[in-house]
Amino acid sequence: MRHHRERPALLRAEDDASARTLRRQHRAGSVVRLRAGVYIARSSWEQLDASDRHLVRAWAVAPAVPSGGAFSHLTAALIHGWPVIGPVPERVHVTVPALDTTVHRAGLVLHAPGIGPFDLARARFDGVAVTAPTTTASAVARSAPVHVAAVAVDGAVRTGALDVAAVEAALPPGSHRGSRRARVVLAALDARHESVGESYTAVRLVESGFTAVVPQHEFRHGRGVDRVDFWLPETGVVVEFDGKQKYVDRAMLAGRDPAEVVWQEKLREDRIRRRREVRAVVRVTWWHLERLDRFQALLRSHDVFG
Repeated sequence: MRHHRERPALLRAEDDASARTLRRQHRAGSVVRLRAGVYIARSSWEQLDASDRHLVRAWAVAPAVPSGGAFSHLTAALIHGWPVIGPVPERVHVTVPALDTTVHRAGLVLHAPGIGPFDLARARFDGVAVTAPTTTASAVARSAPVHVAAVAVDGAVRTGALDVAAVEAALPPGSHRGSRRARVVLAALDARHESVGESYTAVRLVESGFTAVVPQHEFRHGRGVDRVDFWLPETGVVVEFDGKQKYVDRAMLAGRDPAEVVWQEKLREDRIRRRREVRAVVRVTWWHLERLDRFQALLRSHDVFG
């Protein structure tokens, strides 16, 4: 990600004169205020995506992190490079071992450690500790919306930064706060998922009550293999995440004409639909995934129920 390679300059008020100058620039709209006394040039800010902007805010608050504190929760997930979908929080998350309750400050949420491990990653972020992947996964699974948490943690599983057993071991027992949602997240994790879209689809299937789901199932035929994103053997249904990227991304096209890719995809789906064990093929888009009721309505339109 860009923020790991090119760090934009932060403008800090070092004295009264520089503070007045930065306030004037802020009123004029040429700089963006990150927190009291810390700004960034608007031209730099507008080049950043939502994830980068959150990490710039983490740089801005780093000097204010209490001793012993560590970036945690979704902030740590972004530092680790995990995918975060939906609105990225503006407030930076830090866990402080000395606290016994959560404290909210301007631009900052300070968490108590709670139940479970409090392990730290080897690398620091602007001199501040960062929770280790297992600790981060546990915190995210217990606190973030289920689909956000599942996509983020599954991204780490996909790259090999975590394995599902390690995530399960880091989760608190079932009676603790957030443990129920964390178990839903856990059920959606699988290293076979090949993209964010597949991670998103997987958690929506879990939320919809499907327990027997086979990722990357292969249907063999006389000329080769047709691999599908998800196979639901109990209902005879194939579920495919239909992302736009495979039709427009040059790397995924590999020199092929987009129209030819669409045609080959149609032939592939026709072969799958003709199979005796396949009752339906459901194509899911990002629009369906953004709301659980949309996703479930799509399944019901194909007579698929969890």
